[in-house]
Amino acid sequence: MSEKTDYLESDVIDLRQIFQVLKKWSRVIVIITLLAVLTSGIMNYFFIDPVYEARSMLLVTMPAANQQVLRQNEDNLESVINTMSRLPLMTMNTYVSQLTSDTMYQRVVDRLKLDEQGYTAKNLAGMVKAEVGKDSNIIELKVQHTNPRLAADVTNALGEEYLEYLSERNQQQMTRSTDFLKKQKAETDIKLNELLEQYRVFNSDVQSVEYLQKQFTSITDELNKYQASVDMAYMEARQLEAGVVSLYAKLAGTSETVTVNKVNQDGTEVFASEEMNPVYVSLAEKLNEKEAELAEKTASLQAMTATTERLRLQLESLQATLSAKQIKQQQMQNEITRLEETQNMLAEKITQTQIARSIDMGETSINIASPALVPANPVKPNKQLNIAVALVLGLMVAVGLAFVLEFMDNTIKSPDDVQKHLGLSVMGTIPVYNGSGKKTGRGFFRVQKA
Repeated sequence: MSEKTDYLESDVIDLRQIFQVLKKWSRVIVIITLLAVLTSGIMNYFFIDPVYEARSMLLVTMPAANQQVLRQNEDNLESVINTMSRLPLMTMNTYVSQLTSDTMYQRVVDRLKLDEQGYTAKNLAGMVKAEVGKDSNIIELKVQHTNPRLAADVTNALGEEYLEYLSERNQQQMTRSTDFLKKQKAETDIKLNELLEQYRVFNSDVQSVEYLQKQFTSITDELNKYQASVDMAYMEARQLEAGVVSLYAKLAGTSETVTVNKVNQDGTEVFASEEMNPVYVSLAEKLNEKEAELAEKTASLQAMTATTERLRLQLESLQATLSAKQIKQQQMQNEITRLEETQNMLAEKITQTQIARSIDMGETSINIASPALVPANPVKPNKQLNIAVALVLGLMVAVGLAFVLEFMDNTIKSPDDVQKHLGLSVMGTIPVYNGSGKKTGRGFFRVQKA
């Protein structure tokens, strides 16, 4: 319990010592603090030049259609042409980087003739700050300078020069796009004219597709006719063969001769006589006629069959030639169609690009939403804040210095110092008086070892 009491008493004594130190060195603390405040006030009001800040806002407009173009990934001719005839889209950070580039600073220096005042692009870089508003398409441009008029002029000049720079860049891009499209169109025109001439020569050939088609139709009709005749002749030949076979069968079953009983002229005697069978003779004559007709029909059928085969072979050869010609003709027609579509598309894009260049219209537009005005009040220095900071710092330095001086002071000025530094108990004190009889507060101490 006594240890705890000693601990508490020690803490109380230390806290009292702190206040004693502060009270002892209060003059030093007050003087140093007042000097810090006074110095800060003099510096802020008489030596530090006030800095003014001019602001302007640039509005970036990006059409939604152009955003969709970026997401497209088409690999065709139209998309390539659209890419060449369209200005590249940039992010907000890209615009900020361009706006704060040395090129833009140099253009401002040249425009305002700041080089005559000793300013360079690097000097402007330390004055200018550009940032994009959160979740917006607005670029905020800030310029700080001790001359409010110069700050406003630099801000407005930088915004205007950037718009002119974008316009020049757009014009250059449009010009390059137009030249590229014109070159592609000229090459397409040459290819198309050459192909049209080849197509004309191809169609004017003796063995043209049209001529071969007529020949194919004629031979096909002739082949059909011969094929029909062959079929008819074949049927007739089969009928004749059947007739011949039938006559042969009848003839085989008929006797060549017959026995005829004849009477003499005087009618006195009858005798038998062998004569040709008229039925047999008739059948034999019909058979001969049928055989002759069959032979004629067979010969005719063979001739027509040979002609049909010849026409078929001719038709197959003609069909192969016609197919090759038609394929080549179709390929030429497809190529002509493609070149014509490309020619029309290039002509349309050239017209669109020229119109866009004439009215200076790009895929992205930037406008000065709010021009900079001459600032009336400086943004720094903040005199009240600086003085308050000087007050706090001066007080902290003074207090710290007081404790340092107290720590370095090892002289004995009171009975407490004797007990503190020497560890001895004080038995009494001898006051010291000056010549007028006044007590000075100092004296010799009589001590005794503990």
